[in-house]
Amino acid sequence: MAQTQTRKQVLEKPIVLYDNSCKFCVTTADQLREYDKDNALDWQDMNDEAVQRRFPNIDWERAADEIHFVDTDGRVTTGSRAVADIAKVIGGDVGKAAAGAMNLPGVKQASDIVYEIISKNRHKIMGRNE
Repeated sequence: MAQTQTRKQVLEKPIVLYDNSCKFCVTTADQLREYDKDNALDWQDMNDEAVQRRFPNIDWERAADEIHFVDTDGRVTTGSRAVADIAKVIGGDVGKAAAGAMNLPGVKQASDIVYEIISKNRHKIMGRNE
């Protein structure tokens, strides 16, 4: 009897999923992209239906509220942890410092709180793209 194996999706480079309808999100993604000198990340709009079909296991309602980082092995992180993973991949002094800071006592918890406050108010801060 033949067995079917589910093959895990392997990505060429990590993908960042962000909300292109959110001005704050686009501005933040643009700023992070400036540090991505080696083009190490693939930046994708989470509202794109093709992107959503490509990653059927992602909770797209949650993705509308939190940036998502999909590593080359398919591992997904969200929110402030995703930002730290993005910084780690971007590298350089800023990236290394930001990623390393997440391991300091209390920093992850504080980052989660700040991220949640900004996330809940991002449309009030800068509005939506039309």
